[in-house]
Amino acid sequence: WYQRRVRGTPCGPGGCLGELAENLAIIFLGKQIMNNFQELLIPMFKSWWSRRKSNQYQAGTDKEQIAISVTTPWEADNDLAEQENLFPEYLEMVIQYGFATMFVVAFPVAPLFA
Repeated sequence: WYQRRVRGTPCGPGGCLGELAENLAIIFLGKQIMNNFQELLIPMFKSWWSRRKSNQYQAGTDKEQIAISVTTPWEADNDLAEQENLFPEYLEMVIQYGFATMFVVAFPVAPLFA
């Protein structure tokens, strides 16, 4: 009732392929932009923040500077970024593969954006 009353006919004579393609484009491009933000900018910010904290920690007297500059490899490794779980990454790839294969007819450039 709502679609016919407010929007008119739910689909044109050719079907809803155009609306489906539009929605898929929004999904694929939106996810790509959000993932780039999440995977590039956030780690860069975390790295900058840890370097900033490390520089504040190292600011001290000359003897403290010498003691801090001579660190063992395992102490240097402790300052690296934490490794995250890879399961969400694989899950995202599987979901994108499913979207791309299921809707390639409606949105032919979907594999390019996946």
